[in-house]
Amino acid sequence: MPLTIVQLDLIGRYLNIYLGSFMLIAGLLGSCINLWLFTRHRFRKSPCSRFVIASSLFDILHLIVALFLRVLADGFGKDPASSSVIGCRIRYYLITFSAYASLGCRCLASFDRYACTSRSISFREWSSFKIAYNFLIINTFIWICFALPNFLYFNLVPIGPARVICHIAKKAYSNYFAYFVNPVLYFSLPLIIIITLAIKTHKNLRLMNKTKRIKRLERRMASMIILQAITNSISSIPYGIQFFYSVITFTSEKDEYRRAQENLFLQITRLSYYINFISAFYIYYVSSKQIRSTIRRTILRQKKLSTPSTSSSSSSKNQFSDKYASRKSFK
Repeated sequence: MPLTIVQLDLIGRYLNIYLGSFMLIAGLLGSCINLWLFTRHRFRKSPCSRFVIASSLFDILHLIVALFLRVLADGFGKDPASSSVIGCRIRYYLITFSAYASLGCRCLASFDRYACTSRSISFREWSSFKIAYNFLIINTFIWICFALPNFLYFNLVPIGPARVICHIAKKAYSNYFAYFVNPVLYFSLPLIIIITLAIKTHKNLRLMNKTKRIKRLERRMASMIILQAITNSISSIPYGIQFFYSVITFTSEKDEYRRAQENLFLQITRLSYYINFISAFYIYYVSSKQIRSTIRRTILRQKKLSTPSTSSSSSSKNQFSDKYASRKSFK
């Protein structure tokens, strides 16, 4: 028996409220732990840590302006971005900038790992702190400029008798996103770059394992970056397909039931897309024994720090009771 329109809408709403909220908390927590981990002395020795730190900052920004506001809009029916044109344009400017800047950092991290594991001494010089900082500045500047047209072409678009959404208002710019930006710049090109660099880095690691010319930290970070990049690229595919479909059918006549079906599919693919911005820490944690041991040692250290305070308080209580007992016996 097919689901009714009300049931389809409720499923999409509850997915956003419960799964979306869980993903938001998990993503913000994981990104904050990443910032803490990769600014520590042990991990910040690698130039690749700079790309991880920058990517975590962009992930936090994206989760706030994209996922948090999406949970409010699709889960609770409160969309701040649809209340004003300025809010609509600022939100989608930040969404576009943070998404592509974070993806750029992942591609740069993959390149850094390939350069770091190269057998060529001159090419290994591309993995340095100075070059990492220069790449980060260039990456940020490119995507700041790239997202600027959002201020012109995003607007409040009516989709019903009493509902408006923040969407691309100009057909040419919508086609530009549908046929070039998303399929080429966000999906195909980064996927090709990441997979190519991952294969080459893996080959370099196999050679380095024989010669042992690479530090253990650099080798582990290379494996972590490869796994994260491939996972993020694959998780973006469903949303890319959905976005392409929504653009080419945006002006088509649709009944209410078809709109409800498409809306549910949109909620599912959109949530899968946010895996890109929440999974980094958890991939690192699963794939790196060094990160697990660092977190474990930190937790044990905190427990040890809290233990003396308890013992000292108990000893002070014992001393007080001894003094009280001696005074009582003297009397």
